Amino acid sequence: MAELKYPNRFNRRFWEPELFNRLLNACVSARPVTFAELTA
Repeated sequence: MAELKYPNRFNRRFWEPELFNRLLNACVSARPVTFAELTA
């Protein structure tokens, strides 16, 4: 199983141009968290 994880980690290095877009998309599509949820 460990040999299957290594190529995925290695290949992430080459996704640098799209990392910001993926992060921005994740932030926009995630639901907001309320203060009550943060402090619970």
